[in-house]
Amino acid sequence: MVSRLFQKRIDVILSRLKGKNIIFYTKSANFFGRESLGSRQIRGNGVLALTNDILYFEMWKPKKQLQIFLSSIEGIETPKSHLGKTKFKPLLKIVFRNEKEELDSAAWFVRYLQKWKEIIQKLIGN
Repeated sequence: MVSRLFQKRIDVILSRLKGKNIIFYTKSANFFGRESLGSRQIRGNGVLALTNDILYFEMWKPKKQLQIFLSSIEGIETPKSHLGKTKFKPLLKIVFRNEKEELDSAAWFVRYLQKWKEIIQKLIGN
């Protein structure tokens, strides 16, 4: 169950995607960081949403956003750790080309991992 404070924050985050077709989302993805930013990032929960053209993440607190265009995704992996952090369970790791056209990655602990993987693979044509 999500507290009222976080529910309000979740509603604000989802409103940013208004007008986009949200295919799948979770209110409680646990973010493990972005590879290009190094291992000192704070892990935190937030909303992870998938539309026809983007994978969008916004952390509840602190307010951090990550938008990955599906056209930039190079692969999907399911390691048990990312940037030296682990939950000892498989993570959703997205390998993508960042704004500098360099390979980068980000990872989340999500429920229904296999469903996330299958839907993203279908959308990117893999």
